[in-house]
Amino acid sequence: MDITECKQMIKTAFDAVADTYDHPSLAFFPDTAERLLSFLDMDKHSSLLDVCTGTGMVALKAAAQLSEGSVAGIDLSPGMLKRAGEKARQLGLTNAEFLNMDLDQLQFDDRDFDLATCSFGLFFIDDMEAAMKNITAVVKPGGRIAISSFTGAAFEPFSQMFLECYESFGKQVPPLSWKRLDNEDNIRAVFSAAGISQLKFYFEPLSYPMKNEQHWWDVVWNAGYRGLLNQLTGEQQEEFKNKHLADVADYCNNNNACLNTDVVIAIGIRT
Repeated sequence: MDITECKQMIKTAFDAVADTYDHPSLAFFPDTAERLLSFLDMDKHSSLLDVCTGTGMVALKAAAQLSEGSVAGIDLSPGMLKRAGEKARQLGLTNAEFLNMDLDQLQFDDRDFDLATCSFGLFFIDDMEAAMKNITAVVKPGGRIAISSFTGAAFEPFSQMFLECYESFGKQVPPLSWKRLDNEDNIRAVFSAAGISQLKFYFEPLSYPMKNEQHWWDVVWNAGYRGLLNQLTGEQQEEFKNKHLADVADYCNNNNACLNTDVVIAIGIRT
């Protein structure tokens, strides 16, 4: 798959889940946004770029804190951006704008921003080092850049159960994107290639009681896993759901199940 096809697949997948991306089952997204911003310790006058902004979870929380600053959120998905704009209007935030923009072709002047963030987004990009260089180019010297990713244990054992069931339908199982940035060494390599120094890591435990198998299905249906399900026919999706959730229910009934969504947050400074 070439880069254009990959971007189109990502856009389509996230357009499909835009209206439900703020589902309560995905509490780890807003919870991580709060933690990431707390570590940034922002000045209220700062300007912030939020890359892969989605429905604006980081951008909107940042805008509320930057009372005399501004936030620009960019994303490939018009559906996600529409939802982010709606939320901004509901919250009465006028210092946040959301733009349909490709990270490979940023339409900002160099050194425009004091801060940049990318929460659960960088690992979707084929060339992460090039992407980080593009982000760094629009941040002022001395400005801070922050990302978040899941750790290697996140979503297990449910994720592996999902992939094994998916494979049983004759589908090729792709590598999980966040595994590319699930540890300190991989993150450090990407930051260093972009000339970002003084890197700090924060490993944040985030887990939620798994009430039942429906809780897991809400995660699957309202987030990135949906992109894989879209490769199945409607009939196959129903068969997959019944088969997979039977396995999840059996696990939950025999274990004190919880949804592990531990995250790593990394923050560095542009030299």
